[in-house]
Amino acid sequence: MSLQCPSLAELFVQARDAGAVVKSENLKTVLIFAHECAPYHRVQSTVAAQRPAQFAKYLPKFGWRAIVVCCDATQRGAEWSSLHPIRDRAAHAIKSSDPSESVIIPTPSLPWDGLLDRIWRAVSRERAGRWAPLLRKPLTVAKLLTGDYSQAWQPCARAAATGIVGATRIDACLGEHSPDAGLFLARWFSNQFGVPWIADFRDAILQPFRPALRVAYAPIARRLLSSASCVVNVTPYWSELDGQLFGRPTATIPNGYDPEEFADPVPAEALACFTVAYTGHIWREMRLSIFLQGLAALRAILGEEFREVRFAYRGAHHEEVKQSAEKVGIGDVVDSKPHIPRAESLALLRRAEVLLLLSIAGAARQDIYLKKGIYPGKTFEYFGAGRPILCVPGDQGLLDELLSRTGTGVTLDTPDRIAAYLAAAFRRWKGGSPREHRVRSEEVARYSRRALSGHLAHLLDRATKASGASEPTGATVPERERPSGALIP
Repeated sequence: MSLQCPSLAELFVQARDAGAVVKSENLKTVLIFAHECAPYHRVQSTVAAQRPAQFAKYLPKFGWRAIVVCCDATQRGAEWSSLHPIRDRAAHAIKSSDPSESVIIPTPSLPWDGLLDRIWRAVSRERAGRWAPLLRKPLTVAKLLTGDYSQAWQPCARAAATGIVGATRIDACLGEHSPDAGLFLARWFSNQFGVPWIADFRDAILQPFRPALRVAYAPIARRLLSSASCVVNVTPYWSELDGQLFGRPTATIPNGYDPEEFADPVPAEALACFTVAYTGHIWREMRLSIFLQGLAALRAILGEEFREVRFAYRGAHHEEVKQSAEKVGIGDVVDSKPHIPRAESLALLRRAEVLLLLSIAGAARQDIYLKKGIYPGKTFEYFGAGRPILCVPGDQGLLDELLSRTGTGVTLDTPDRIAAYLAAAFRRWKGGSPREHRVRSEEVARYSRRALSGHLAHLLDRATKASGASEPTGATVPERERPSGALIP
């Protein structure tokens, strides 16, 4: 069952007027368990970690204060003789905070949580013995009942939640996935304290598993989600599959972008070359090779001017990108480096002429979770950067439709078409002509974090009303902030 939810466009219009502020005594409170949350996340989770942080930033505009309990990447695997200090610190953080603003509370995680988790971690180490691979798979299956690699964070998060409950009222709970600790924690909190909970997925829960393991894990996942008021996912198709799997109400809240991160003027210093940029992870199901072959074809078109072209990559796959570029003879124009701080990454996107977006392609499209494509998280940050998007090779599905509907980019699937597109863009850049601009601003605005947070607030309101939870005294959300409208597309 897909929930009737507010229109993102209407939520954006309602939320952009910041003149009305909900009084702190009227705010309801949602406790969010998010293993990865900015600014305490791992580098590899930079984009995903923005989701709970941005919900926390904007939910007060819609009558909800968020308290986010997350795992501090600098304190993972810490030795703690007692969890009481974590509980006490969380309680103090709430008591000393502004009740009208959201709070993010980082906690450590333990070296392990129980004997099974300890053994699993031992056999998963790179230097484990020769028998480790034989033990790893059955141990991984056994651990599905208690949690994945994030399990060791659960005791610390429960301690923090206990301290928070002693310091303030909690009206609802939300568990972020992935990893799956957020789901276990939100279910526990709901059972323990009698508040409704929502599962918020950044991916499809069964997609990472092989077919046989999907069959084994499906009933476990159904039991885990059986008490959730609503299951949220980032694409309409994955929400549809979640409804079939869990038998719970579903809703779609895509990853979005925060316009405030792009409000400052574009950095003044111009890049010396015509630059195509890509930041972040490259899945094995993507086809960077098609784009690199397009650059090689561009060399033949531009001749000596090709020296003024650069492909700038920043991320964990910088060595592989260099090697792939060398193989097709364009290593001299590829600037491939490791991760950079988020502010620098966003600045690079805003200064580039074209932003590369890689889509799922090839045999991977046969997978039930990938056959209609996905929305890579960076898509929406590209929206905020305001540069033309070049999608390669396209997915003939969700991503192609999104770029077409918003007017933010083109989809090209062959090296020759890519070369022709880049040659035209290069000529405009060289001649000082404006970039191609066909963006539909109203469509893009639907994906602002503020509008998306309004959508989540609507779901929280629905969940608390359905559970019979009482309202805080005098709780009223100003009329201009009330979400209303139609189903999200």
